Formats: sequence, C-alpha cells, structure tokens
Amino acid sequence: MNKDLLRDNYLIVKNFMPEEQAKLLADGFILSNKTKPFDDCPQVFNSKKASNTPAGLEVLCYESIKVSQIIKHNVIPTYTVTRIYKKDNVLIEHVDREACEISVTVHLDGDSVWPIWIKTPEKKSIRVDLQPGDAMIYLGCIAPHWRNAYNGDRYIQMFLHYIKSGGEYQDNYFDIKNHESLIMEGFQR
Repeated sequence: MNKDLLRDNYLIVKNFMPEEQAKLLADGFILSNKTKPFDDCPQVFNSKKASNTPAGLEVLCYESIKVSQIIKHNVIPTYTVTRIYKKDNVLIEHVDREACEISVTVHLDGDSVWPIWIKTPEKKSIRVDLQPGDAMIYLGCIAPHWRNAYNGDRYIQMFLHYIKSGGEYQDNYFDIKNHESLIMEGFQR
C-alpha cells in the first residue's frame, strides 16, 4: 500500500481527470437531474444524489486501474454516487461503511470553494480544497471526514468507492452485501 496514504489516511491527486471532463460530467448530471430528478440524499439534508448512473459506473470502472496504481494495491469497484449540493448543505463528520474501504471524492464543478475536512491517524483535522478534476483518495472506513456549511449555490461531487482485492472487506465487491440486504429486506415487506 502507498505509505503516504497509510500515514495520513488520504492522498490528494491533482488533475485526477481533466478539468474539461469533470465539467462535462457535471453538466450531464445537472441535465439528468432536470430531466429525471435525483433522489433526496438522506446523508445531506436538501441535497440530491444519484447512485450507479451509467456515467458514474463508467468512471468507477475506468479509474480503478489508476486508483490501484496510485495506492499500490489492486482495488475492486463497489459503487459510485454523485451529489449535487446547495447553499448551506453540511456533511456531518462520519466514517463510511465497508464498501468504501478506498474512497475517491472527485470535484466536478461548483461556484465556490468548499473544503472537505479529514482526520489523520493522529486525529489532526486537515482542510482539503479541490479544483474541478482534482480528487482526494482516502481510507473511508477509518478516516473521519466532513464538510461545514456550503456558502455557494451549487457544488457537484462524484464519489468512487472501492475495496482492496484480497482485503478484509473483499466480500463487498460490486456492493454485493448491500444488494443482498436490500433483496432480503424486499422479501420481508
């Protein structure tokens, strides 16, 4: 594994994707949300989210090789989420579920800077500012992360979630555990 990732719980990847591609993806998500509104996001009040969209899945799968190379360990995709945030949205401090062992947050577009905060293993809070196309790769299950209230009007972020091949969460490939629980929940209704 990448020593810097293990030491800090996160890595910053400038130009993870070209800025033009990030903005095109953002424009596509905005249009999709207008055509068929995204779901309300239960994690961030008054924001919208779309999980496993075709465009999101393409990026998730395509970038898995790059993520594997950066973290120096093969990863397997689990799922992707795109969120459209609005003024005053807050992402409370949290850690992610097992399917987010290796997470990538990619800034697609926005009208104001909005830092994401993350804690190092020593519990030091680090502010990370991303430009369109930049990403932060982080250990989602162990690194607390959050965002304070957004001051702009619109901010679009894509999350790519992976598990380490052969790792302790390997049974979460393609978010299979979540799908199984949803199927079982469906039988209980």
